[in-house]
Amino acid sequence: MVVQRYRNVLEPAEGAVVLVYTADGDRGITYYATACLGCTYRADRDGSAKLDEHRAAGLANAHAATCRAMNCGVPGTSDGTEAAKIVRDRLWSLCQYGANQARYISLSDFHVDRVDLQRPADFIKETMLQLAQAEPDFVTTEPYSTGTGTRFLVQPHPRRS
Repeated sequence: MVVQRYRNVLEPAEGAVVLVYTADGDRGITYYATACLGCTYRADRDGSAKLDEHRAAGLANAHAATCRAMNCGVPGTSDGTEAAKIVRDRLWSLCQYGANQARYISLSDFHVDRVDLQRPADFIKETMLQLAQAEPDFVTTEPYSTGTGTRFLVQPHPRRS
């Protein structure tokens, strides 16, 4: 859900729009992300902290003030194979570089990818389930302690060459 829009200044044409948005989460806490619809700028964190709406708005406004890209609009829906690759790439980036323990994954870890994914939370969950079955050394599952739902863990892995 888009909550704010910022337009960059590109004279004489209209510049790109920078969105502040949120998506389905899985822990009852709302986090936000920003995405420029003219360049590759995406952000869902400020340092290691996930974004609240105020901080996301500040990042979006700062990017809009300096970006000179033309507006390209919202990306088209990627095909299933490309969307699954986006999910896998995000998982790969979340737990590597010498990490010595598995990392729990939440839906908010995918907020930065939502503009490019154009897929609901169920697609992300199903893709992670498929990965857990196909690559159990990469992604594993376990039930929540409440007995309702499944938690996903990305296992430590080496850097890609």
